Amino acid sequence: MTETFVKQRKHNLTGQVEPVKIDDASAFLCRFPNGSLRCFEATRYARGHKALFTLEINGERASAAWTYTTCTAQITSNIAMRGKLRGWKSVHITDSDHPYMKNWWVPGLQIGYEHTFIHQVADFLVALDGQSHRGPDFPR
Repeated sequence: MTETFVKQRKHNLTGQVEPVKIDDASAFLCRFPNGSLRCFEATRYARGHKALFTLEINGERASAAWTYTTCTAQITSNIAMRGKLRGWKSVHITDSDHPYMKNWWVPGLQIGYEHTFIHQVADFLVALDGQSHRGPDFPR
């Protein structure tokens, strides 16, 4: 699904009103080979968020979420937790036991968005050398 809400807009540079050739909002649902579903959404009209890139995975017994604005925390929910402990929790993911922290600051200080690209290249080069396979790893 796509939608253009404002059909004509004033051009930033020329000031002339022109027809719009880009969607203001879009959404689509896809099915992966293992049967799981994913919903993708994008909009230029979510004015409250400047760059809210999010990922949320919901499973039978647990859920996990990540957002760009708090990139050093993972938000988790586990059905095994009972009573007052049940619900979403924010878990700081850059403590000393994080696999990448040995290359950076003292424990407790966070690595940021830009550091993910450094580790992406490092992991790629290590994998090219045949030393390891790097890919998504979700604890069970």
